[in-house]
Amino acid sequence: MPEALYGGSPEAAPELPAFPELSLIGQHHGTYLIAQNEQGLYLIDQHAAHERVNYEYYYEKFGHPADASQELLLPITLEFTPSDGAKLQERLHWFEQAGVILEHFGGSTFRVVAHPYWFPQGEEAEIIEEMAEWVLSERTIDLSKLREKSSTLVSCKASIKANQKLTPEEANTLIQRLAACKQPYTCPHGRPILVSFSTYDLEKLFKRVM
Repeated sequence: MPEALYGGSPEAAPELPAFPELSLIGQHHGTYLIAQNEQGLYLIDQHAAHERVNYEYYYEKFGHPADASQELLLPITLEFTPSDGAKLQERLHWFEQAGVILEHFGGSTFRVVAHPYWFPQGEEAEIIEEMAEWVLSERTIDLSKLREKSSTLVSCKASIKANQKLTPEEANTLIQRLAACKQPYTCPHGRPILVSFSTYDLEKLFKRVM
C-alpha cells in the first residue's frame, strides 16, 4: 500500500527522516509530480509542495514584517458590515504586527495604506480581507498565531495550483526547494505532500510477489 510521509508539526522536528533523493519521471494531470529512487516510486502534490516552500519563506518574512512594509500610492479600500467594522476598529493593532497598516475611513469603510512589499502581486486585497476574517473570528490572538496564519494565507495565494503544467526544470527546482525545507512532508494545512510506493508494493500489486 502507498505510504504517506507525514511529519506532524508544521515546524521542524528532529525526528523527521531525511528527505529522499529523487529523480523526476514526469507530471500526472498537471497536479502530481512523479519521481523515483532505488527504494521505489514517489508522488508529490505540487500545490502542497509549493505551499510548504512558500510557507517557510513567508514565515521568516513575517518575523520582521515592519521592515518590509511599504506605503501605497493608491490605498486599498475595504468594506465591512457595521458590526464587523466596529469590532475591527478595536483590533487594528494586530494588522500592524503583520506589516499591514489598516485605517478606519468612516462608517464601515477601511483603507489599507501600507503592506509588506513581498505580498503576491494582485492578491493583496484578498489576503488582507481573509486576514481580517480571521482576526474578527478569533477570541484571542497572539503573535505566534498571527504569524502562522498570515504565512499560511500568503503562501496559499502565492503557490502554483493543480492542473498547472510545469517544465522539467521547474519541477526539479520545486523538488530541490522542498528538500531544503525544515518540514518537507506536510503542507501548512497538515495535508501530506509526498506519498511513496516501495518496489515491493509495486511488485505485490502486479502479483510478482505474494
